[in-house]
Amino acid sequence: MSIKKQGFTLIEIVITIVILGAVAGILVPFFDAITHSPDPVIRERAISLGQAMMDEIMAKRWDENTPMGGGPLNTAESTRGTVAPAVAFGPDGTETRSDFDDVDDYNGLNEVDNFTDQDGTAFSLAGYTRQVTVRYIASNTDPIDQTTPAAVGITDTKLVVVRITSPLGETFNFIGVACNI
Repeated sequence: MSIKKQGFTLIEIVITIVILGAVAGILVPFFDAITHSPDPVIRERAISLGQAMMDEIMAKRWDENTPMGGGPLNTAESTRGTVAPAVAFGPDGTETRSDFDDVDDYNGLNEVDNFTDQDGTAFSLAGYTRQVTVRYIASNTDPIDQTTPAAVGITDTKLVVVRITSPLGETFNFIGVACNI
């Protein structure tokens, strides 16, 4: 009577290891994609938050005296008239966000986690920040001079920067130029 030994041969073990390695090679990137799947959604929210703010700002007048649609007029902030210093940028008097009527009213706007749209509707996005900076630039130099107005001379050009920081710590900058022409 012959006794048959039970177990795996070396060839069976090697084939099993090769198959498991191939399956692992396929599944590891899949699981890595699953763990990072919120990243595109977080980035898309950040981009939408920044673009919405930039669209809102760029739809406003250049300054208090500029007619809607612009125009080469002698305004209080243009080089053709008395110029407002950049330190005067920001809300005029008791203006609130829903009353902002020109580009520089947004200077210094800083929102964290809780945001307001242009209609005054509040919404929350935890972990996001939105900051706005507006300043004069000399667009007639190469490269564009972004130093203080005193150094470049006041121009009819304002640089608008909307900076969004996502919960992942990524920073998105939206840059626009408003001209009084």
